[in-house]
Amino acid sequence: MARLTLRLPASLHAQPGQQAHAEGVSLNQYIVFSLTKTDTASQMAAQWAQFRRMASTLPESEAEQALTSLLNLRPAPSHGE
Repeated sequence: MARLTLRLPASLHAQPGQQAHAEGVSLNQYIVFSLTKTDTASQMAAQWAQFRRMASTLPESEAEQALTSLLNLRPAPSHGE
């Protein structure tokens, strides 16, 4: 695990600190969660753009079948989800 030390103005430190407290997690956990969420959203946006480019190259009837096939590749959710 890597370590990162930041020097922040008190005003910038206060808001995430308050949010972490409200969520019942440490500031470190809150920052890691926030970075992960941002990275995941960025990856999803890139995947969506790639999907739209691919879908635009197919006739509508083939695009619908390709989407159905893609969705069928998803693993079934477990009973705990």
